[in-house]
Amino acid sequence: MSKLILGTVQFGLNYGINNLNGQTAEEEAFKILDFAFQNGICRLDTAANYGNAEEVLGRYFTKWPSKKFEIITKFNLNGRTCEDSLKSSIGKLQVDSVNSMMFHSYSDYQNSKSQIVPLNRKFKGEFYKKLGVSIYTNDQLKAVIEDPEIDLIQAPFNLLDNESLRGDLFLKIKEAGKELHTRSVFLQGLFFKEINTFPEKLKSLIPSIQLLLTLAKKNHISVNDMAIAYVLSKKYIDGVLFGVDSLEQMEQNVHNASTVLSEETIQHIDAIKILNVDLLNPSLW
Repeated sequence: MSKLILGTVQFGLNYGINNLNGQTAEEEAFKILDFAFQNGICRLDTAANYGNAEEVLGRYFTKWPSKKFEIITKFNLNGRTCEDSLKSSIGKLQVDSVNSMMFHSYSDYQNSKSQIVPLNRKFKGEFYKKLGVSIYTNDQLKAVIEDPEIDLIQAPFNLLDNESLRGDLFLKIKEAGKELHTRSVFLQGLFFKEINTFPEKLKSLIPSIQLLLTLAKKNHISVNDMAIAYVLSKKYIDGVLFGVDSLEQMEQNVHNASTVLSEETIQHIDAIKILNVDLLNPSLW
């Protein structure tokens, strides 16, 4: 449980290619947070541009101040500085500080380089402990690894966007002394989408999805089980971000986190190689 990080984008937005429930109602979001806390999941991932997610969390923290979470949030740099966004997020979350502030994209990081050193000198240790960047591609990953001002890197990693694509670079993140969090464990819900409802641009992924379904069936587990267990099996990963639409999904994911895959199954997954890596980037769908 200590590796799991609860994503809260659904608390503020209608998010996910296979999300049939829309934005999570606040009462349901509070139940999800209660369940997370009770089961030892004490890290939350949010962002200033996840709709009203920060405000929802702020109301929860105000209502139950004894339930302490480590918070990771991301700058919204649309017409504002990093400092302005940081202070805005602290206010909406109704907390004194957060664990980590992150650039929501590599382009945000690049465009804000002149602000990073002053920001760290002025606010690191007071308003946040770690500064991070959320990346998509390996080229972006290589560039961020070299920056001594960056403490945390968040990158996609899942059954298809797997060790064959990122394993070597992930090891370099650890060698550089940085923290590694992964996201997109369910590829935005694509692993659970009915094959006959795939959008045209993603249909070339169907054979690989069918291979995963066959592998899960062979192991007598669900793809959901396998998706979480695969990412948790990698010792170089410090945090695994996942999102849910409902308390029921939350309960299922916590249960699935106890699944342990055989080394043979992990090797089968590691061997899957997607040639068109753009298909693994939900921002391009």
